[in-house]
Formats: sequence, C-alpha cells, structure tokens
Amino acid sequence: MSQPALKTVFIRAVAIASLSMAAGSLALGDDTPTPANPAPGGRHNNPAWAACKKQADDQKLPPGDARHDFMKNCLKSAKDSGAAPAKT
Repeated sequence: MSQPALKTVFIRAVAIASLSMAAGSLALGDDTPTPANPAPGGRHNNPAWAACKKQADDQKLPPGDARHDFMKNCLKSAKDSGAAPAKT
C-alpha cells in the first residue's frame, strides 16, 4: 500500500472513531440522572422528621433506645397534631 493511501485509510479511521465517540457521548447525555433525594414521603423529605431529629440533636440524645423512643414519640405527636413540631 502506498503512503498516500495509508494516510487516507488512517484519516478515515480516525474520523470514524471520532464520530462514533461523539455519538456515544450524546447518547449518554440524554439519560436522565437518578434522583438525589429519596422518593417523596420518605423520612428525609419529612419536615416533622427533620424537626424531631433537630430536637434530639439539641438534647444531645445518644444513638440507642432513648433516641429511638424520642423520635418515635415526637413523630407520633407530630402526626396527631397534623403539623411539624415547633423547633426549640
């Protein structure tokens, strides 16, 4: 194969590879990203849970049964009242 023909084949191969990579990157860019937050209604989207957690943190309750009971009672009272508990 002559040198000009070899250059032509090489340039075509580079062009095809470039176009393939460009098309692939566009296809990947169209994918919808996964949501950063959990589904609505999850505890991390619940203002009552956030308020109860802040109260537990303010009271410096250690992880364990006491904190679990506090969170459970706080969330129950927030659900019964229909509003998020007041932040202290």
